[in-house]
Amino acid sequence: MRKPFISVIIVNWNGRRLLEECLTSLSEVSYSNKEILFVDNASLDSSVSYVRKNFPNVKIIQNAKNLGFAGGNDVGFEKASGDAILILNTDTIVEKNLLDALGDTLYSANNIGAVQPKIVMYPQTNFIDSIGSFFLINGDLYHYGREKDPGLSIYNKEMDIFSAKGACILFRREVLEKTGLFDKDYFAYFEDTDLSMRIWLSGYRIIYTPKTTVYHKGGATAKKVVPSYIQFHSYKNRLCTYIKNLSFKYLCRVMPLTIIIYESACILYLAKRKLDISWAIQKAIFWNIMHIKQTLQKRKHIQRKIRVVKDDSFLRRLTRRVRLSYYYYQFFGGIERYRD
Repeated sequence: MRKPFISVIIVNWNGRRLLEECLTSLSEVSYSNKEILFVDNASLDSSVSYVRKNFPNVKIIQNAKNLGFAGGNDVGFEKASGDAILILNTDTIVEKNLLDALGDTLYSANNIGAVQPKIVMYPQTNFIDSIGSFFLINGDLYHYGREKDPGLSIYNKEMDIFSAKGACILFRREVLEKTGLFDKDYFAYFEDTDLSMRIWLSGYRIIYTPKTTVYHKGGATAKKVVPSYIQFHSYKNRLCTYIKNLSFKYLCRVMPLTIIIYESACILYLAKRKLDISWAIQKAIFWNIMHIKQTLQKRKHIQRKIRVVKDDSFLRRLTRRVRLSYYYYQFFGGIERYRD
């Protein structure tokens, strides 16, 4: 089995308190054929000086302004030398076999384009954070196994997934050179699903492997951001993703249901007197209307230059049906939670 040179990209914004555990665990990873790129998005805390002093082997890239998760990772990718690219969040703790396990899985078949590990919540490590997501015909995502027991056998077998979680993903470099990394217009949220769709359209698969675990504190950066700002980007980017990537047939199926869900969410937020979030959803729709020309240009590129397979070749088997209770939980139980 080949041992590719792996570039690990970590994007940071005022995350000093998270860096010791993340970078210490990464420094203990057994895989030696690697480089670590620390991309700082104009932090105002002591993040950069801390990394420079305590982790001298880490390559530091300082952006003049906050480019977000998407833009920061794109800058890192431009500077990376690896055959494979690992995207890793600052609010994670990794196991020593991380790169060995992901690399072995990534190169176990020529048509695998990306791999996600088991991601478990931290410090309550008896709950799954993510083992990947499946597609719902209404345009939402089904987060398979979320908040379930990570030790259950059904969650400990490799499988194809529709979307990998951006907290930790390993990509083949040649795949990203074809699909591009993250859309800079997204800033943050749902960019991982947008990229996952392009990878599937390019003829590659995305795999979940339970061979290694990443512990994820979750939402550490988002806690510093106004909730309505998060919701705006999340809803905006989901609409944009489907307009860019879906075939006309699937677009006609998905978009009406997506808009119905958006407007229903607006009403629910109004009922809860969350006027700022309700308005953020309407702004997300308006943004897509105002930027439709730009989005259609991206769609043209994806459909002509990236797509080599039909949606049915992967969406049929990666689409799940869920009980009505799932939507109830999404709207009532989890309405205040971060939306992927």
